[in-house]
Amino acid sequence: MPHGPAAALGAALLLLLLASESAHPVMLRAREAAQFLRPRQRRAYQVFEEAKQGHLERECVEELCSREEAREVFENDPETEYFYPRYLECISKYGSPYGKNPAFVTCVQKLPDQCSPDPCDKKGTQVCQDLMGNFYCQCRDGWAGRLCDRDVNECSQENGGCSQICYNQPGSFQCACHGGYALSPDSRTCHDVDECADTGACGAAQCQNLPGSYSCICDEGYVFSSQEKGCRDMDECTEERCEQTCVNSPGSYTCHCDGRGGLKLSQDMSTCEDILPCVPFNVAKSVKSLYLGRMFSAMPVIKLLFKRLQPTRLVAEFDFRTFDPEGVLFFAGGHRDSTWIVLGLRAGRLELQLHYQGVGRVTSSGPVINDGSWQTISVEELEWNLVIKVNKDAVMKIAVAGDLFQLDRGLYHLNLTVGGIPFQEKDLVHPMNPRLDGCLRSWHWLDGEDTTVQETVKENVKMQCFSVTERGSFFPGTGFAFFHLDYARTSPAGGTETTWAVEAVARVRPAADTGVLLALVGNSQAVALSVALVDYHSTKKLKKQLVVLAVEGVTLVLMEIKVCDGQEHVVTVSVSKDRATLEVDGTQGQREVSPAGLQERLAVLGRHLEGPVLTFIGGLPDVPMASAPVTAFYRGCMTLEVNQKALDLDEAAYKHGDITSHSCPPIEPA
Repeated sequence: MPHGPAAALGAALLLLLLASESAHPVMLRAREAAQFLRPRQRRAYQVFEEAKQGHLERECVEELCSREEAREVFENDPETEYFYPRYLECISKYGSPYGKNPAFVTCVQKLPDQCSPDPCDKKGTQVCQDLMGNFYCQCRDGWAGRLCDRDVNECSQENGGCSQICYNQPGSFQCACHGGYALSPDSRTCHDVDECADTGACGAAQCQNLPGSYSCICDEGYVFSSQEKGCRDMDECTEERCEQTCVNSPGSYTCHCDGRGGLKLSQDMSTCEDILPCVPFNVAKSVKSLYLGRMFSAMPVIKLLFKRLQPTRLVAEFDFRTFDPEGVLFFAGGHRDSTWIVLGLRAGRLELQLHYQGVGRVTSSGPVINDGSWQTISVEELEWNLVIKVNKDAVMKIAVAGDLFQLDRGLYHLNLTVGGIPFQEKDLVHPMNPRLDGCLRSWHWLDGEDTTVQETVKENVKMQCFSVTERGSFFPGTGFAFFHLDYARTSPAGGTETTWAVEAVARVRPAADTGVLLALVGNSQAVALSVALVDYHSTKKLKKQLVVLAVEGVTLVLMEIKVCDGQEHVVTVSVSKDRATLEVDGTQGQREVSPAGLQERLAVLGRHLEGPVLTFIGGLPDVPMASAPVTAFYRGCMTLEVNQKALDLDEAAYKHGDITSHSCPPIEPA
């Protein structure tokens, strides 16, 4: 056995090791114990130096070391306390160092490195650094925490440096952009994408690039359809923009008001307002006058029956005024087949028709008296003669064979009708239009004034005449007339081919800025053509006094007119299969449709004229509001020529309302 201090120290260390680890008994065989003690003896004097160097390999791998020896290796308590219990586990598991088990060597060599096994999170750690009884996880960018297992939300600080969107990701983040933007090469900022660079972005529509977006632009009245990749008409009428009737059209719309009800579009072009006179006409009437043109049916305005006990002769005198060239003043006599006379006007001169004993005669003489001035006319039945005077001058003296008063049941009877005849006009000796737009005053029948007639006229303003009149037809804004006219023409080239033309000249003195002057109405109440006054431009949505020429509801030509100046204006219209013109006071109007559109509309008009049409003056029948640009009745004075023929309202097929055919009140002085 060795002796001395070294041997004593080695024995003490071994005993201490065995005593302190009694919970983990380590039994060494005699040979192993001898091997353990022999090197100890050889290095007895070097132990402090080796401990100081901390040579783990020599102290605890090649040899069996105690806790104190391990302390000398690590030179600190934390690492020693970490190492030594695990060191004993390696011995327990793989045997003592003297067994030379490679697994033991590996086990011990890894014990001092607290990064083995690696305690750090693999995803978040760049490297694990071994410390004295501890370790340090060096985190990758985007990770934090002792074990680098906690993601850092870079987006929480200044949006991660992203100009728009920041997406946090495990250990990282990513910048993104809103729609319409793309990420720049710096992966931080965003720049606008020009979608219009793609020619198919808007199809046929115009493409406008916007920040982060783009817009497909259509003309006004159209909207872009993403499905069709083009512009389609916007139906503005679905938005209830109009107070009354709305009509949609390609790219636009128009509002319409009940013109027949006296309404027109107001300044905002969507609501309706009353049509008010802008020129005051002197429509005052005289209660001591009798208007002969009230009954368009040609029925007399007054019927009188005189009965006498004695034979009586006719004596009649009255003041008369007219611009009308033809019509009946009065009838006197019995019935159609008996004795009678009719005093009328033809071509402006007095005409007397007589029917005595079954024989009819006609005589005419005297001056032209339809100049609008008052004339005093008298008719006197003398013995065997009739004398007619104008302003006290005899203009006719006709021999007659009989009396106008006829004996019936003991009384002498005479029928007298004013402004018409008691039978049809064809039964006259020489047929004439019995309608007469004229005025009587100061009448005396049979040497006495009939007070009953005077009281009747006084109570009925429609039986009274305008106090002052001028030449022309007056439309009060409540009526119309229509004619049966033919617009077909034989082709100038000859042959059987026919064409058509509508030529009209209207001389107007309007009292209001809205109303129909002329219209052709075909089957199904379709307004084939119309000429009208209107106070707005339908497409430009502007208030402006205009005359418009339209086919159905489409304006072809328009022209400005000073409606409310109180002056007479001449409106000239010429329409044929290849052209349409409108003039106001000699100035040509402006066309509102393309050449192709004009031809299309004229073809539509031509098809209407192939069938029957009615020519309306001063208004329209009850048609839909949108069937023409204007449906309101005309108010004011007007004379009209159509295809070189003056239209006489006495010859109309029908007349509605209190229209005068040949007399118009003057404009009141300012």
